[in-house]
Amino acid sequence: MPMSRFPGLIIALLLLLYPQWGSAGVPHDPTPDEKPRENHTLTLSQALERYAPRIDESVRPRFAELGLSYPPERLTLIALKEERELEIWAYENGQPHRVHSYPVKDASGLPGPKRRRGDFQVPEGIYRLNAFNPNSAFHLSLRVNYPNYFDRRMARLDDREDLGSNIFIHGGAASRGCLAIGDPAIEELFVMVADVGLDNTKLIIAPHDPRERSIFPIPRGLPEWTNELYYRIEQAVADYPSPEYAPMNIAGADAGEIAAP
Repeated sequence: MPMSRFPGLIIALLLLLYPQWGSAGVPHDPTPDEKPRENHTLTLSQALERYAPRIDESVRPRFAELGLSYPPERLTLIALKEERELEIWAYENGQPHRVHSYPVKDASGLPGPKRRRGDFQVPEGIYRLNAFNPNSAFHLSLRVNYPNYFDRRMARLDDREDLGSNIFIHGGAASRGCLAIGDPAIEELFVMVADVGLDNTKLIIAPHDPRERSIFPIPRGLPEWTNELYYRIEQAVADYPSPEYAPMNIAGADAGEIAAP
């Protein structure tokens, strides 16, 4: 057999043994409709029942300290790649209030949007969460609706086809292309989003905090349409006060261990 065929055979064998390596970077999260691993088969209802006490222990008191009711009307999550931070904003009477901030344990890539499968980039843009995975390889996870309409439209302009998929906010402390926020944090966020509803939760992912300094000019080497994307991100984040003027609580719990693939 020619030696040139060995690398391909090795990769194929690894993907058979570890299918979770095959989509949006290494490691990535399994899709919600994949068969869960043995002894790891919680339904969504069971997961919510198991982790709901975290809401009563920490989240409800946090809201009460700020004079806010729980659950809120809706949520906005602001992920700042450079700062490694995930801000949680809750709405009451139509006004946003910064209620929490989770450290991001790991988020791979450089400033700039995700453009193709395997580029290990965390996407940038304005997204929704569209699925719960109570049987994640990384404890629990929330799936991001990447690629969204804007991502697909820009891909057509660039004649790109394979944009990647399976981008998640998940537990653990390591990721490629996703946002890993640790097990205690994902337990809180998982239940919080369930209480508020996927349709009432928005996610903004920015290269860095545009309230502190502009995200323009765009980094060299990025496509021209990144200007439009960054304008949209700056406009979206501008609806939320600078952290200097907004109260917050930083989650201090350490991340749990990453579950085996």
